[in-house]
Amino acid sequence: MAKLVFYYGSMNSSKSAQLIMTAFNFEQQGKNFEIVKSSQDTRDNKIKSRALNIEMNCIPVSKFVDLLNVATEKKPDWLFVDEVQFMTKDMIDTLSFVVDELGINVITYGLMTNFQGELFEGSKRLVESADSIREIKNQCIYCENKAIRNMRLFDNVPVFEGEIIQPGGNESYMSLCRSCYTKIKKETNKEKRAM
Repeated sequence: MAKLVFYYGSMNSSKSAQLIMTAFNFEQQGKNFEIVKSSQDTRDNKIKSRALNIEMNCIPVSKFVDLLNVATEKKPDWLFVDEVQFMTKDMIDTLSFVVDELGINVITYGLMTNFQGELFEGSKRLVESADSIREIKNQCIYCENKAIRNMRLFDNVPVFEGEIIQPGGNESYMSLCRSCYTKIKKETNKEKRAM
């Protein structure tokens, strides 16, 4: 029986590295799979891992029909999805259809929350729909607590307002625990009021 699995973690928790390692193993075993990612990630058409310094080709998807086309035309046994947090509710429901009606296993990777600590639409729907939800743990860069927040940076300065979707890596985000995130947010707001 096919399954819909959601792997989530903060920025820099090696989500893409895990996708790549699993896909590489499947490739070595001769398993039939495809990799897709949300076209909202405009950096390029590859899955990249800073941890492994490896990249793999993928198919960018922007609407539920794109997902159906990959599933019905390519007919994979497994579908890997990167940057799943950027997908819409309809796209996640399509992934559920791909699992339930087409019998294709779907393994997704992404963030749970945005830089403001709120659920992404795609992640929220996965929490509601996935057969299995698995955390990829990461540590706060300032302490030993678990990182659960993604702090956005602009010119190395924390920002807490702006567009929700802004693709980026180490230059744009830091992984923090809730306590350190809250502390930095308070300090930043205090400095703004003092100006």
